[in-house]
Amino acid sequence: MSTRPSAPVAFPLPSLPAGVTGAVVVGCSGGLDSSVLLHRLAAEPSIRAHGLRALHVHHGLQADADHWVGHCRKQAAALDVPFQVVRVEVDRASGQGLEAAARQARYGAIEAAMAAGEVLATAHHLDDQAETFLLRALRASGSEGLGAMRPLRRFAAGWHWRPLLALPRQQLHDYARACGLDWVEDPSNALPDPDRNFLRLQLLPLLRTRWPHAAAQPGRAHPRLVARARERVARFPRLALAGASFDGV
Repeated sequence: MSTRPSAPVAFPLPSLPAGVTGAVVVGCSGGLDSSVLLHRLAAEPSIRAHGLRALHVHHGLQADADHWVGHCRKQAAALDVPFQVVRVEVDRASGQGLEAAARQARYGAIEAAMAAGEVLATAHHLDDQAETFLLRALRASGSEGLGAMRPLRRFAAGWHWRPLLALPRQQLHDYARACGLDWVEDPSNALPDPDRNFLRLQLLPLLRTRWPHAAAQPGRAHPRLVARARERVARFPRLALAGASFDGV
């Protein structure tokens, strides 16, 4: 039996711009973050009015990958949300690393599955923003690193929307518990080798012992830094020759 959720601890969602009218396609992994996103969007009449569906990309990289498909399908059915699964082959020999290759395959499959004008909604949150900012800064990404992730950007023939970007992961966890949500855990998130995991598991917890709000600061600071960088590029056009970019991921 399908039910539409009530949200006793619902957090406000940012509104989509008036010109964005396509259906919302939620990227669902089955994890905590995307489970919260799907549940919260399904509770929003304005999002239902746009059209709402869930999309899961099956990478085939984990032993439980088939189980995750079933879990996501069950989640979507319980919320009366149409569900689609897309299978991809990840090029392990691409030379860019497994994480990057999986991301490339995932977004390529999502782009192919979306119609013109549709809106991809992903569950990136404030902690992800901090990780992205630090990764790009440590990789000397220049002004692009300052830009980190944007709440809304062009993607394929439509849009990519991150409605949870201002929220810390703990708030998503509290929401999931209050609403009785179930989710799956990807064991690769516990591996210390990928750079993002190292930041999440070791560096950011250490930073929080000294600066408790460390995860929030990059997300709050980077728009001002990018604005200043843009001003300098405008004053000194030759800086553009160095590859200055403000495009987020």
